[in-house]
Amino acid sequence: MWSEVEQFIATHRRFVVTSHVNPDGDSIGSALGLCELLRGLGKEAMVIMGDPTPMVYRWLDPEQEIRSPACPEDHIHIHDADAIFVVDVNGWERLGTIGNAVRDAKAAKAVIDHHPYRELITPLSVVRTEASSTSELVFGLIDHIGVPLTLRAADALYTGVLTDTGSFRFSNSTSAVHAIAARLLEAGVQPARVYDLVYNQNSEARTRLMGRVLSDIHFAGNGQVAWLVVTQAMIKEAAALPEDTSGFVDITMTLAGVEIGIIFVEAPEQTVRVSLRSRGNKDVNRVAVALGGGGHKNASGVVLKESMDTAVEKVIATAVETL
Repeated sequence: MWSEVEQFIATHRRFVVTSHVNPDGDSIGSALGLCELLRGLGKEAMVIMGDPTPMVYRWLDPEQEIRSPACPEDHIHIHDADAIFVVDVNGWERLGTIGNAVRDAKAAKAVIDHHPYRELITPLSVVRTEASSTSELVFGLIDHIGVPLTLRAADALYTGVLTDTGSFRFSNSTSAVHAIAARLLEAGVQPARVYDLVYNQNSEARTRLMGRVLSDIHFAGNGQVAWLVVTQAMIKEAAALPEDTSGFVDITMTLAGVEIGIIFVEAPEQTVRVSLRSRGNKDVNRVAVALGGGGHKNASGVVLKESMDTAVEKVIATAVETL
């Protein structure tokens, strides 16, 4: 499945790699892993993201080469690129503030993703929903081409696999995923170190915000739906950053009896970013798609141009209907 992508790489020189709003371990891991591949092939490559890199993933980019959040100069880089890779994204709106720049760029485009299709960004799209993560797919591309795996790429890809499999506890943790993890360990990844850097580096501000948010958890659907609300005022009071809310929604899934967990994060200009999680056969992707978003059966998201009250009412009603 990689022959066309390999040809795409061979016939271009200047690359931009980008991914979705609210970057997570897989979007950052797959983007950095792909960037390392391109550089290993002698190409010019940079990663540009619309939103800031969360603090817990900045160790993957010690030289701060990832250009995030994107500035006007980065739009020029997008415009001047020969080719653009879009990873871990299944719709234009998921690119956020740089979506129009990427869509309008004359550069050739390719997609690598593991989310169900929402819209065809470009005909050259490798989309495998059975994959645990986009990082798993990028590993496959690197393996296919035969470029030596750098430690930086291995750390990035392991982080992507680790986070999108819920530390290898989700049902997408197949034997193939564990085989890939073993290969990454052979390349120098230290699992305990990566886990510690991803999950055990909470700042004081993030911890205070987490406590404030969890102290006001809400329930619906006879306790099967749990949700959290984060306002801009709460973030400011804790001296935290919007990206400090990353991972909060996963805490809802540690509660007995909860089948669907949701977090609502207030953003500027009456916008609410919604992340949804579920267990078993509860399909939160149906909820997200119904509201204009998307993702996976057990992990999805949507951005709503609504007030917080309206967003909560709309999403919770739709979620309860799926029970």
